[in-house]
Amino acid sequence: MSEPILSLDQLNVRFATSRGSVAAVRSADLAIFKGETLALVGESGSGKSTLAKALIRLNDAPFSQARAEISGRALLRVGNEVIDLVSASRSQMRQIRARQVAMVAQDALSGLNPVVRIGRQVAEALQSAFPGLTRTMLDDKVVELLDEVGLPDPGKIVSRFPHQLSGGQRQRIMIAMAVARGPQLLIADEPTTALDVSVQARILQLMKRLQAQSGAATLFITHDLGVVANFADRVAVMYAGEIVEVAPVADFLRQPMHPYTAGLIASVPGSHRQFPRLKGNAPDPLSVPSGCAFRDRCPAAMATCEAAPPMATPTMITQANRQARCWRTAA
Repeated sequence: MSEPILSLDQLNVRFATSRGSVAAVRSADLAIFKGETLALVGESGSGKSTLAKALIRLNDAPFSQARAEISGRALLRVGNEVIDLVSASRSQMRQIRARQVAMVAQDALSGLNPVVRIGRQVAEALQSAFPGLTRTMLDDKVVELLDEVGLPDPGKIVSRFPHQLSGGQRQRIMIAMAVARGPQLLIADEPTTALDVSVQARILQLMKRLQAQSGAATLFITHDLGVVANFADRVAVMYAGEIVEVAPVADFLRQPMHPYTAGLIASVPGSHRQFPRLKGNAPDPLSVPSGCAFRDRCPAAMATCEAAPPMATPTMITQANRQARCWRTAA
């Protein structure tokens, strides 16, 4: 069995706010393997994007005004070396962001500099990973990358500004900038949410093809369970900052172990699954219930759920195993 590219061990992310300390990610254990796509799903505010940003320290200055306190471990395998992304120095993180881990954001326009031409922005991404490229090699590689992600007439697109491109074209630019670095891990934070269905399908096919070519692992954050069904290999479900279930995608859809996962699937418009639908709202991050955070909404809650935290199986060490953070599945 191969070693995971990324292993999270009791990862926590807290923010200091005017109302108090918020635990946005709580004791997350997770493993991502080479060549696989792991979908991270859950309601808005469950901690998905916060977890993703913590992996490349986008919660730190100068990227964020809200300072995060990150603890636990996030172990990234780079060749024969293992680097803890939580304790890595700023210089190490610059190198990791330049080469090993790349992120595609939901809003491509916010990820591109509006006053810099596309060709220069893609070239800068290439230079950060391959500083030895000559100007001619760089120009050729930029056009080649834009052609690879299916952009028409890449020779002209290099001279355009982001606002002169469509949303789907900008998203392809972001993907080109990410894969240009040859990352081991690609983080895609809802990269197709704002796109129409036909463009969404092309973007997902493109990501899958580029992943197959490079062997990179992908952490794919989404609300769309239809995308999960067609794109992911495994699924991790987050609720109130915790990972409550991890399963292969077929098992996730057919036989969820956690009551929240079942409710999430039942909430999909047009779903005919005979699972209890979700009721109520996710808890305020400042007042998450003790024990199981889902117990106030859970149709199967019992006294044990209030008395002690729900049990969690050990961190996944194979791609076939399943996890659920629930007293009933742990019994």
